[in-house]
Amino acid sequence: MSNQVTLKDIAKILNVSISTVSKALNNSYEISPETTNKVKALANSLNYIPNDVARSLKSNKTKRIGVIVPNVLDDFFAKIIHAIELEANKLDYKLIICLSNDMLSKEAESTSFLLNGSVDGLILSLSKETQNKKNFKHFENLTKRNFPLVMFDRICEDVICDKITVNDFDATYNAVEFLIKTNCKNIAFLSTINNTSVGELRTKGYCKALEKNNLNSPILINIPNYSKFESILAKHLKTQNIDAIVAADQFSAICAMNIIQKKGLKIPEDISVIGFTDGLIPQYTLPPLTTINQKAEEMGQIAFKTLIDRIENNDVTVTYQIIETELIRRGSTK
Repeated sequence: MSNQVTLKDIAKILNVSISTVSKALNNSYEISPETTNKVKALANSLNYIPNDVARSLKSNKTKRIGVIVPNVLDDFFAKIIHAIELEANKLDYKLIICLSNDMLSKEAESTSFLLNGSVDGLILSLSKETQNKKNFKHFENLTKRNFPLVMFDRICEDVICDKITVNDFDATYNAVEFLIKTNCKNIAFLSTINNTSVGELRTKGYCKALEKNNLNSPILINIPNYSKFESILAKHLKTQNIDAIVAADQFSAICAMNIIQKKGLKIPEDISVIGFTDGLIPQYTLPPLTTINQKAEEMGQIAFKTLIDRIENNDVTVTYQIIETELIRRGSTK
């Protein structure tokens, strides 16, 4: 019976009404402390598990939110999920986390699943393929139903919803300006996410900084996948006199540092390196990596609070929030 215990079972054993059991389990003031304690003790001993489906039908709320991210191996997305989880726990919300693996089909499938009564709202960062193909049809049902949706980091203007980003253009522009002030002249921009909104904005910020300072033509190192990372970067290091690299993400920056040093070059004496996203890992690379802190924890907190405000208050005003980045200077730059 332990796997099928219901409110009715508990009520029968204690010879009270089902309503009394339900109210006791929800700490209602209508039920005496003595009865509440008896109900909870019996429920625990029988391994009673609340029926979330029935509860959601009654309240019209599931107390669950969906989160769709491109992957969880990226330190940035892992931090986002952790921050959302911490905020959700405070309000007794549960998370259903889905991975798009940067695929449009997976993202559409997860969106459809979560929309079908599984969650009260959705927090999402778009997949590479979705942005590359500019296909946002799977969000049409969300917007038609005014379903609470918050996009973060990788967003699109075509979907009307709350959005949270950093100023990727300015962040990269300022990083290049910093490198120029340290006498770097041949600065390259390395990206494995050039087909995303953030990748495009970071590329534009990089190019604008070079243009403003009358430096050489842009050195754009676009890497389609990590299996080709070393061969592509090594070719650029051999053929171009690169003295600094801004990488569009943390992992790419660390990979670049390893390859640079493998080729017998020194960091930062020969080549300075800056990467996006900050955390524990950049502090322990050799040398420690200079990073652009996107403040993932803050972004996750704001994303959750924005979604909850949408769920509970049903506000029709769409928000677009921009979080300021911070350059964390360490040993990989002069």
